[in-house]
Amino acid sequence: MEPGSLILVDYTLTVKETGSVIETTIEEEAKRASIYKEGEKYSPKLIYLGGKWVLESWEEELLKSEVGVERTVEIPPDKAYGFRDPNKVKTYAARRFSRPQDLTPGALVEVDNKIGIVRNISGGRVQVDFNPPLAGKTLIYKFKIVKVLEDDSEKIRYLVNRRLPEVSVEEISVEIEGETATISLPNRVLLSEDIQKIKKAVFEDVVSIIKNVKTVRFVDVFTRTGESSEKVVEEKPST
Repeated sequence: MEPGSLILVDYTLTVKETGSVIETTIEEEAKRASIYKEGEKYSPKLIYLGGKWVLESWEEELLKSEVGVERTVEIPPDKAYGFRDPNKVKTYAARRFSRPQDLTPGALVEVDNKIGIVRNISGGRVQVDFNPPLAGKTLIYKFKIVKVLEDDSEKIRYLVNRRLPEVSVEEISVEIEGETATISLPNRVLLSEDIQKIKKAVFEDVVSIIKNVKTVRFVDVFTRTGESSEKVVEEKPST
């Protein structure tokens, strides 16, 4: 593997200390570990090597791997999310929170612009842990690189799918002519909330990862009673 590659990876992430599976791309594994979520899409994860899309220490292992070869690597806390810091566990008066009666252990809360986890509630006091959830844990990644994406059109389809997971790769149409990529999306998502922000994010992904593409065009087609109207949104990198 080389930095700059776009790859598809199947993996299962386990916490060594507890043996609990916390992430997996494999539906059967999710069901076995009792973490299966109805309606969630289980498929290989798209990873851009060198893009810091995943834990750096795991990315280093991916760069050493080959397509189709299953590997298991163990990542200690100092190369994962660090060790737990007791100074990051704070206690607040319950009245500090807008709805203290709704707080439960394990809930995420925001205090002083930081996100923490409620650990304990007692006597009108709320203990909040600002350590990363996996701090102090040894992580075990069992993984296999399924595919290295080579075709630019296919890369773009997967980049769109990363930002719009409700749209399958097969539903996305991409044409590349010169330095311009034209993307067509299914009309059911064209009026989705934040669709313009998503398009902008796709544009930024495409032009930063696929070096020979400098312009991204989105062609929106709305159809009613057999007639179609076309709206073209063109995104260009700033100069």
